[in-house]
Amino acid sequence: MLLIFLIILPLVSLLAALPMRKNLRYALEIDDDIMPKGVCGIRLSARNNSPFPCAGVRFTLERHNALGRVGERYTESAEDIVQFPLGPMRTHAMSPSVKMAHCGRVDLLVRRVQVLDTLGLFALNVSPKNGANPAGSVYVLPELQSRSIQTDEAADLGLDSASYSTEKAGGDPSEIFQLRDYREGDPRHSVHWKLSSRMNRLIIREFGLPLNPSLHFLLELREDSSPDAAESMLGTMLAFSEYLMARDVTHSVSWISEEGGLRTMPVTGPEALASVLHDLLALPGQARWSTLERFAAEGVARADTHLIYLVAGSVWGTAGDENGARLLATLTELGVCRRLTLMPDACDDATAAALRELGCEVQRLDGSVPGAETEANA
Repeated sequence: MLLIFLIILPLVSLLAALPMRKNLRYALEIDDDIMPKGVCGIRLSARNNSPFPCAGVRFTLERHNALGRVGERYTESAEDIVQFPLGPMRTHAMSPSVKMAHCGRVDLLVRRVQVLDTLGLFALNVSPKNGANPAGSVYVLPELQSRSIQTDEAADLGLDSASYSTEKAGGDPSEIFQLRDYREGDPRHSVHWKLSSRMNRLIIREFGLPLNPSLHFLLELREDSSPDAAESMLGTMLAFSEYLMARDVTHSVSWISEEGGLRTMPVTGPEALASVLHDLLALPGQARWSTLERFAAEGVARADTHLIYLVAGSVWGTAGDENGARLLATLTELGVCRRLTLMPDACDDATAAALRELGCEVQRLDGSVPGAETEANA
């Protein structure tokens, strides 16, 4: 008798779970698809439309960070299991403890939903047709790089233009709009100290307002880059872009999109920057120098442009860099730009020296200049 009971009990438990599998509805819910790093604000919800309690609903959630993806190979992937009981004719939502370690567009997919029987012996797959919005994406923002952009550094980056407004001041420190007496609230960095000492009163420099986007950022996320390097590159671009917007300096950004085409967008304000960042958070991994080659061939050539070439990943390779070296050496001759600054996430002194021989200026993403300490010590 006991043996029969032990045989029948699992069967009864299985039969009781069958209607729950058919009557379960589930969804992936995302309230805000833009968020900082940390715990991801998503919810997994399920509704049990059957008159029987469900011992457990099990979600299998996949997530992939599209930033730096090469084909179907992601730099970051993970799988999370979320499980909870669900009463009859009840709805329950649960926020999984999913932490985003790096910035990027994180693609989420409910890979599988299962109903567990009372004894925990069976896990029955729920039909994908019962799911609403089983997939979605969230955009995890990079941390703004903790670096201050000094006026002389901004001028050195080439915030200069072929033409300037004659009616309105701006934020380009390489061009003086006008000199005037100090007014309460003027920033200290705008004081012309040498002239003020001669005039015995504080004199303020109002900087010029460029009328064309002569500063251009080109981003290349290389196939061998790390998630930290990718975040450093995006954070640096974001820091410079916000600095320039605060000073009414229009600038442009170019990158190779997920679809494989070269995209260029002028950053004229916060909305334009948000649109650029939306695409950059899914920047695919590229072969070394490929973005620069595409820009030289397809980009809008401007002989007055200062091109800031931001690179995440190794600068030189053991082979195949001859074309890159040739391209770097001829960009200005081809009229692609007036000036080129290469900004890698890492670069030793020897590599920087080789790049300078090709006509590049070199500055790391963190603002340091390779070889500067050696020259200072000498």
